[in-house]
This record gives sequence, structure tokens and C-alpha cells, in this order.
Amino acid sequence: AGVSLLNNPNVNIDSVKTASHSQFHMRCDSDPFKDPRVRRAVALCLDRDKLVAGLFKGRASPGNDSPFAPVYPSTDTSVPQRKQDFAQAKQLMQAAGVGKGFKVTLTTARFVELPDYAQLIQNWVKEIGIELQLNMLPLGAYYGDAVFGKSPWLDSVMGICDYGHRGAPNVLLSAPLTSNGSWNAAHFKSKDYDTLVSSYIAALDLEAQKATAGKIQNLLLEETPVIFGYFYDDLTVTAKGVFGIKKTGMGQLFFDKASKA
Repeated sequence: AGVSLLNNPNVNIDSVKTASHSQFHMRCDSDPFKDPRVRRAVALCLDRDKLVAGLFKGRASPGNDSPFAPVYPSTDTSVPQRKQDFAQAKQLMQAAGVGKGFKVTLTTARFVELPDYAQLIQNWVKEIGIELQLNMLPLGAYYGDAVFGKSPWLDSVMGICDYGHRGAPNVLLSAPLTSNGSWNAAHFKSKDYDTLVSSYIAALDLEAQKATAGKIQNLLLEETPVIFGYFYDDLTVTAKGVFGIKKTGMGQLFFDKASKA
């Protein structure tokens, strides 16, 4: 239904860039993902431009494996974008001692684009010998009690979870990625990362934030506990002849300048 609206001549589509995304985690405390080289290899299998074009019909931006979406002014845009590179991924797998590949289960929810995303990942990682079994759950079952030990989201070796937009990246930097984060599905623990996040949150000006953001972005590219494949736009649909309705990434609608021709 959503795709058909994009081609409907009777409506207007307004896109707003956001930090909404999905997080594709790999458990850093469990085989086969204890070795960051394996996690980087998986990340190198993704074709992010195809994700944007295929899943979102161009209404998204490629992710670079950190919460720093292009929409955030503090994002360090000088950090190179990770691209699909099967040759490098195979080299990393070989160096990590798993050159022949392995079997693993990816758990996610049957929710919006997540099943399609999981199937794309399944096809891409075949190229480096990873046999991915998909475990698709109803949304409520996937989250479970949303606490460690009682949640497929937080307990799975590999999983995908949907995240909504935040006006600043602070929560996305903290809850899913700091050592004691309540949403740390990757079970990622790094004192260096925790220190950098504290510094970022304490920074008082944009330039200081950008400097720390670049360090965080590079650290997460090296460690890759979570793959951020894309950040999708928020869409507003209005009838032809309706103008001036504005929407924020948080879903707020403003009608103060709305009009009808």
C-alpha cells in the first residue's frame, strides 16, 4: 500500500530526513562473533545503496555502522562510507579462522521492512560462506519482556530491531551500545567507547561534538557490534491541493500554515 502511494497522482508525498533505522546486532560475547573481524566481514557484505533503492525507493540514506545519521549536524562526514566488498570480507573471515564459513540464526520481527532486510542479508552473506537461518517472530514475541534473559531481541546471537528517530543521538549512542546499556543486544563492552560517549554528551559546542563523533564513528567501524545499514525518511501523504502541513522526524504534525487550494 505504501509503495503504491508513491506513484499515486492524486496525492503529494513530503519526505523528511530522520535518524529512524534498524539495528542489526551481533553478539560480541558469543561465537562466531567474538572476533571483530567476523563482524566487519558481515558488514562488508551489505550493499547499502541497494537497500536504499530497493527497500525504500530512494527515500533513505545509507548508514555507516554508527548512530550518527546524516541528519545530525554533529556527524563527521569525513569518515569514509563502508561499501560492499566481498573480497575484503573473505580475507577477514580467513584471518579469523572461519574461512569455510559457518551456520548461524538471525532472529527478527515480522514488522515493516525487517523480513525483507533479513532475506537480503541472508543472500549476501552466502558469498562468504555464512549459512543464515531466519527466525521470524511476531513483534511482541521478539521483544519479549525487553530485559536480558527474557527477550529474543536482547538475547539472540544475531538480530534486527527497529528504532525510531531521536532529535539528538545521545540515547542511540548510550542504551544500545554502552557497556551497561539497557538495550545492548550486541553485549558490546568497550571502556574506550563508554568514555567517548560521555565526552560527546558533555560537549558544549558543535565542533567539540564533531571531533568526538568522528572518534566514535571510527571506533564502531573497527568493532562493528551493530550494523546500521540505512536511515529512512519519514513520509507525509496529503491530497492534491492541500499545502503547508509540516511533519518532524518525531512524528509531530503542524497545521498552523495548512491551506487548501
